Amino acid sequence: MDDLSTSHVALQYLRVKLKNIHESISSYQPSADRPPILNSSLDTTGDEDGQWLQQDNVQGLKKLKDSVKIDLNVLEKFLDDPQSIHLPPLSTNAPYLIAVWNEVLCACAPVDAVFKSFPLFGPSVDTRQRGVQRPPATKVDVVADNGKRWIRVNTVKNSRMLAEFREIDSYLTDSDDSSYEKMEGAQPTLAQTEFDNSILRMGRSLVAAAKANPLEGTGESPRVTLRLTRLDPSPALEKEGDPRIAKTVDLLQEMGIDVELGEREEAELPKVLISNPLSSSPSSPLPLIPSIHINLDLSVLIALISDLTHAPLPTSIEEANKRFIPPQSYREWKFKKNGTYAKTTFKSKSRSTLTPDKVDSDVASDLPKSKNQSTLSTSDKVDSEVVSDMPSDFAKHSRALTNQLLQEMGKGLLQEIHEKISLLPEGTTVQFWTTPEARDRCLRIIAKIGGVSEKRRAHALFWTVSTLLDKVLMPEEAEDLYWLESRYPSRFVALFPIHLYPSSSKPDPSQVPGAQSTTDVSRFFRALGQTCTDILAEETIPHPRALPEELVSHEDTGEIQRAIVTKANPRLTAHTVQSLLWGAELGWTTLTANKSSVKAIMKEMKAMRVSRGLDKLSSNGTAEESSAKSCRAAIWIVDPRSLAEGMSNLR
Repeated sequence: MDDLSTSHVALQYLRVKLKNIHESISSYQPSADRPPILNSSLDTTGDEDGQWLQQDNVQGLKKLKDSVKIDLNVLEKFLDDPQSIHLPPLSTNAPYLIAVWNEVLCACAPVDAVFKSFPLFGPSVDTRQRGVQRPPATKVDVVADNGKRWIRVNTVKNSRMLAEFREIDSYLTDSDDSSYEKMEGAQPTLAQTEFDNSILRMGRSLVAAAKANPLEGTGESPRVTLRLTRLDPSPALEKEGDPRIAKTVDLLQEMGIDVELGEREEAELPKVLISNPLSSSPSSPLPLIPSIHINLDLSVLIALISDLTHAPLPTSIEEANKRFIPPQSYREWKFKKNGTYAKTTFKSKSRSTLTPDKVDSDVASDLPKSKNQSTLSTSDKVDSEVVSDMPSDFAKHSRALTNQLLQEMGKGLLQEIHEKISLLPEGTTVQFWTTPEARDRCLRIIAKIGGVSEKRRAHALFWTVSTLLDKVLMPEEAEDLYWLESRYPSRFVALFPIHLYPSSSKPDPSQVPGAQSTTDVSRFFRALGQTCTDILAEETIPHPRALPEELVSHEDTGEIQRAIVTKANPRLTAHTVQSLLWGAELGWTTLTANKSSVKAIMKEMKAMRVSRGLDKLSSNGTAEESSAKSCRAAIWIVDPRSLAEGMSNLR
């Protein structure tokens, strides 16, 4: 056996541990249930959009993995150097990283974050702004149990504390003599007036941060655990001990901190199976599929009507970039119309055109009224260079519609629905349902800003109540009218008829044909339903940026009042929560193009899970839930399709 393999045994051991941890982190999957949300959205840009549904993606876990890799590389470089046998042991952060990983494995599920900092004085201003100073904060190594448990690791040894005590004692010279303070010109003393040390200061900062950052929904402070892996209040050798170490532990406990001494035993650590990328894991979750009854919210009703969903696709990206550059004659007409009206109402550049959030937070559209399609001249030529000369509103909405068009080119909305429905058992009849509120708001939006073809589709989709067209339709005529001029063949998706829930503020499954008992739905559906019920039980309020009444009531403006929002979370409109509630109560999949609202409702669910124990809403536990329930999607997210006909140069 060579000298290299026998030297620095402790470092060799740490290298093996770090290597195993690095592999384990890559395969780590927390025990927390993954929400049954089917995300078909292609819009995965941004630092979290592609990960926010991944429960196995623990915030900060990548940072821990990177830190392990850095220390592992340093250790390997040192130990592989033949000269290392003549060098003193390398100082390494490995014991701390190993201890943090052990806490991740043993913490009460779910593990929410690793290496997260909390401000000492509660939430503050956005520190990303230039010139804003970062507020004082304390670091928490592991945040677990839905934020209810904070864990901090400290690897300080007895020897380090003894050195700190000796430094403190060095100030206790003649300065503690009462005559010293009476001496004229005596210098200020560094001697302590009360017992303190670095561990106590860490404990105080953790307690302060916990009080300043209470749990959402309860107002309670997280419980703090401080694991002292290498500190021993009663060492075997008397020279390694000091009564002040035990006193420090006692004072930490008096603060309310749960103190854990020593490292985790190997028997405590759950095994992490290293996944083989070439083989499928038998524990992989079942693929999510929609229910045979699909609940449609407002955003999807708009998407099903949008010209983006039905119009011929561009043959190239260049062609797509030119589709939503309105001709000059149209822009001149639009500015003249809006400019004239703005003078008689109020002065605001932001309302010179219709913007997505002015119509509805669920409907990303900024489009002109269809009756003005006649102002478009076929002789008008457009070019992508015009975008740079367009006002910011036009340029912004042109880019937004182009992005949606590119998504449609990737996979069409109707194609996505068709493919997912085809996963259901052969011969299954799928029904589509929606709320009267979503239908009525959809028709109002289409009436104001829909194009000619979009109005025709909306009239056909809701032919029993629509007044968008004068023609009275029979059911077969309505379906043919909907698919008219679509790039898809007629009845490509069996949308007709779209069924309506009873006009009731509280869903009653007994009034809905084919509805199952609420006791038969899975835990997530019940938790979602309870969350929506609690949100709607609170007051609903006007949108924080509701439009002035005189602007909404004017006949020719094309403005539509923003939807009312919930007081519990102003990012959630009342009709969105109502749609989610119907789906949850019935155990049906809710199809939505409103990802931001799903994120908001998930946040509310987490807060209520903590405050009301909704994670315990299970009749027999998740292990006993049937496979049919566990693979049924509660929410199905697709990309939005705005009303685009008014901005398109195809028509």
